[in-house]
Amino acid sequence: MSIVSEKAEKQFASHTTIGMVVEGLVHGNAFFDKHQHNRETLDDLISDLCQYRRSLPSTKEYMESGRIK
Repeated sequence: MSIVSEKAEKQFASHTTIGMVVEGLVHGNAFFDKHQHNRETLDDLISDLCQYRRSLPSTKEYMESGRIK
């Protein structure tokens, strides 16, 4: 079994890519199920956003790599 650091597995998405993914998550959750209550939609959106955030390097890692100043 190979142990790979969490940092090594994450990709440094660009500013634009992150914005596009977030926009897609917002629109996808808002328009996907018209029979779902907006409170449920909000929970789903927050869950999706948190999952996406966990897939990215931290802000500190972006700064350390020189991608954020």
